[in-house]
Amino acid sequence: MVAGERRELAIDGALSVSGAQVYGAAALAGLGIIQCPRYHLADSLARGLMREILADTPPPPMPVSVVYPYNRQLAPRVRVFVDWLAQVFAEAG
Repeated sequence: MVAGERRELAIDGALSVSGAQVYGAAALAGLGIIQCPRYHLADSLARGLMREILADTPPPPMPVSVVYPYNRQLAPRVRVFVDWLAQVFAEAG
């Protein structure tokens, strides 16, 4: 934020990861700040290992989709998974 306006800044980083757990581990190791879903960091936040910064400037929400074949009946275990996933994201805000 600059003068109350959101600004985007491209930053070249030396670290590239493919998962939130590795991302969190990098932050815990002191490699910088991260932006990732809160539910991935809930334990570290609760234990005081990490702290939230820029809480007044949250990132825009990211769309999430679950894709499955629509032309056949959904297996009960898939339905349970989809419902669970929806609950996790709803609780995470």
